[in-house]
Amino acid sequence: MSYLIGPRITFAGQFQADVSTINNEVRYYHNETFDPAFQDRRPSGNPDEGGWWNPTGSGAFRLVDCKVTSAWHDGASVTDPAKDPAIGLLVANALGRSAGKMVDLDPQMQMASGIWGMGVRLTDGTGPGYVAGDFWPASFRDLTMRQETPKQNGQPLGASYTSVLQNLVWNPSPTIASRVLEQIRRLLQQYGPEAALSIHFNLYNYCRNYDNPEIAKRYTFGNVVGAIGVALPSEPKSFVLGRRFAPTKRPANPFGAAYFDAVVDMASGTVSVDLGNALPLDENGQVQTNLGQMSLVVLAKADTVANGQPTFLPEGSDLSDGDFVQIGDLPYADPDWITTTAGIVSLALPAAALALLADHPLAIVKPEVRDLLPPTFTIWARETVMGYHVRADEFVQRLNPQSQVPDPQPTDSVDVTVYAAQWGNPFNSAGLHVEQLGPTNLGTGAQQDIKGIEVPWTGLPAEVVTQSQTPFSGGRAVVTVTATDPAGARLVYYYTPPANETDPLPTPAKQPTPLVGTYMDGQIYSLIYKLQETSDWELYQYTIDPSGAKTPPAQQHYLDYVNLHVRDGYAAKLDPTWQDVAPIFSQYANLYPVMSQRLVDLSDEPSVTAHAASIELAFSLEMDDPNYMPVTRDMSPAKQQTLLAYLRKVQGKPAAAPKSLQSTSAPRPPGAPIPVVDRDAAAARTSILSKSQAIKNGAA
Repeated sequence: MSYLIGPRITFAGQFQADVSTINNEVRYYHNETFDPAFQDRRPSGNPDEGGWWNPTGSGAFRLVDCKVTSAWHDGASVTDPAKDPAIGLLVANALGRSAGKMVDLDPQMQMASGIWGMGVRLTDGTGPGYVAGDFWPASFRDLTMRQETPKQNGQPLGASYTSVLQNLVWNPSPTIASRVLEQIRRLLQQYGPEAALSIHFNLYNYCRNYDNPEIAKRYTFGNVVGAIGVALPSEPKSFVLGRRFAPTKRPANPFGAAYFDAVVDMASGTVSVDLGNALPLDENGQVQTNLGQMSLVVLAKADTVANGQPTFLPEGSDLSDGDFVQIGDLPYADPDWITTTAGIVSLALPAAALALLADHPLAIVKPEVRDLLPPTFTIWARETVMGYHVRADEFVQRLNPQSQVPDPQPTDSVDVTVYAAQWGNPFNSAGLHVEQLGPTNLGTGAQQDIKGIEVPWTGLPAEVVTQSQTPFSGGRAVVTVTATDPAGARLVYYYTPPANETDPLPTPAKQPTPLVGTYMDGQIYSLIYKLQETSDWELYQYTIDPSGAKTPPAQQHYLDYVNLHVRDGYAAKLDPTWQDVAPIFSQYANLYPVMSQRLVDLSDEPSVTAHAASIELAFSLEMDDPNYMPVTRDMSPAKQQTLLAYLRKVQGKPAAAPKSLQSTSAPRPPGAPIPVVDRDAAAARTSILSKSQAIKNGAA
């Protein structure tokens, strides 16, 4: 079902993301060269060494003054609270619980920031509310350049989060009688205990500008619009499996059409399209209303494949009114449209459109008026070619080979579910084509030299990660990724300028010992995946734009990787000394100054001893708890046990029995090697990944 099918509520308001920015710079992790000046606040884009624009951020993520703005049920939208009292309710954080946390996977992979430990409730503000649930930890998707000139806020990007609310608690005696909420509740009961609430929200107009006193009133705040509906157990949690809109080529203007989703509901004869993260914003963060008339249509000309390559109508194609069947206009320019609808448009499907939808693409077209001549139409956005849609669900993973006690295992494995659809229906592909991005040395995009420390290389060695696959069944396949110990590989490579300066990607050379000591835990790997049916299409290869730059393919979002943090092996110490734990505690003291400046100095042995009980509590929580330490969630279980053993020791507590971290099943043997993408494709992908990370940080 998802939030795009069946009854739903939409909401709008603000969010706060009090992210810490000091840990954006990977070289700040080196304790021996850390300078206290790194904790100083600096404006976005400042090339000087400093902690960026929010070094003392707590990591907290909050929904702020978010209210239900509309309800969709029985084929119609309701905005009047007199017709449904759900309108005006607050979509709020959990009652009596700390705020959730927004966390990057790693300073060298900031393109998958996740929200952990967030509780959400629907309430009138006077109590626990109508229903409350736990937000399944999810990372953002569909990062999009929303503003060409962010005059006030300083952050031009927008992104979407899709997840589920689980562990639901319903008020047995609700104080309101809402038709839409009762329909949602009954559907959940009908589908059983594994059903959950589907939640989707778009973040935009985020303010990181603290210089201007007036603008700084919104510092660390932004706008959010979203929707809540019903999620079924068989559906992906982190995205909607439906009909995917995507550019057929990387647009020269990044402020054009973006990536977004639509779902056709044959039972009700409707189509819903989500434009909440797709339309460009003006300099004040409002949806641009001057894009002209836009209509959702079905193209009359089908996509075809011949000689292994597709033929299709790309965006920008000119059409006459006989080249499509119109479904309906998109009222994006209506006053308060984005906040009332969250950008979701639901339209009834005419019979002529229903006749084509099974194998013809959806599109959005704009009319081009010509004097004394019939109008023509231009494709502004369209569905993926041949209607293919493939996406991994659990696409951010942390693995811990050789970091398990009491019996260390040589490997650690995770299962990643990959869904495929064609024209919105489950598709049993012949298989997945999986590759590694390969070596990259992504920094923040600002400081070029910090204490002479090289930016580490990720993606090496390639043989650390392997994979096996199950065949597709019911439109789903499972990719099992198995990792061995990277053994500090991130710090034993350095960049050697190539003899040929036109080489698209430098090749790092391996050193026999770490360059500056083992200050980064683990290695980062990014896996690229495609359907076998499309792996040889030119659409899925890198292209060259008019400037001559290589660009990644456009049919899949350029951040649709499976991102892995494979931690280094570590032997847990059950009777540790301060010398054993000081490097770990000191690093967190440096990189989480809000803790050291306001609560406890983690680099100071007496301070740690004095606060050992509270620190032990925080480090012993489950990772999805909002108060879990470290907030960055980048510590291996064996290191966590070492710290807990030390904290119990200084409190005079008996040593805890070693917690078994061993899998209940035997360790999986390594699977098949995962090839590295070719150098030109890697250069194209790395370039846009680096640019995106720099823009997100404020360095570009």
